[in-house]
Amino acid sequence: MKAVFSLFAAAGIVFSLQAEGQKDFFFIQRNKNKNEVHYALRFDKKTCEPKGRNPIFGYWRNLEIGPHAYEPIGRFESLAYGISSQERNGKNYFIRLRAFPERLIRLHFEKGAKCQFTPYLSINGKESILTHIYVFAKEGLVKPTVLYVDIFGKLNGAQVSERVLR
Repeated sequence: MKAVFSLFAAAGIVFSLQAEGQKDFFFIQRNKNKNEVHYALRFDKKTCEPKGRNPIFGYWRNLEIGPHAYEPIGRFESLAYGISSQERNGKNYFIRLRAFPERLIRLHFEKGAKCQFTPYLSINGKESILTHIYVFAKEGLVKPTVLYVDIFGKLNGAQVSERVLR
C-alpha cells in the first residue's frame, strides 16, 4: 500500500511541476565574481497567469561552482538584491528592487503561441527591454560601495545601455 501511495505521490509531483513554469527575465552581474542574481516568474503553463501572491523572485546562479548551482538570496543579501515591491495591473507586474528603487521595472506577460514575458525599464529616458544589469563596487569594511551601475537592454532591436553613477 505504501509503495502505491508513493507512486501516486510521485506522479502528482511530476504533474504539478509540468503544470507550473518558471521563466527568468533578467539578471544582475557584479565585478566581484562570476555569480549572478537572476529574477524569475512562476506561472501556470496553460494560462500564462503568474502563480501565488509573490510570483516574482530572485535567486543566485553560482557560476563559480558550476552552471547548475543555484541557491536562494540570503536575508542580508536581500538588502541589495531583494524585491521591495511587486504589484499587478492587468497584464503587467511592476517591480522595485531594494537597492534600485528609483527605477520601476515593468514585466509584461501574455499568452501567444507560448507564454511570453518581457521586462521593460527606462534606459536613457526611454522604455526599453531590459536584458541585464552590471554592478561595479569596491569592497568596504562593513559593506561594498557601489561606484556605478550599467543597465543593458534593447530599443527597437538595437542594443542600448546607460551608466548610473552612485
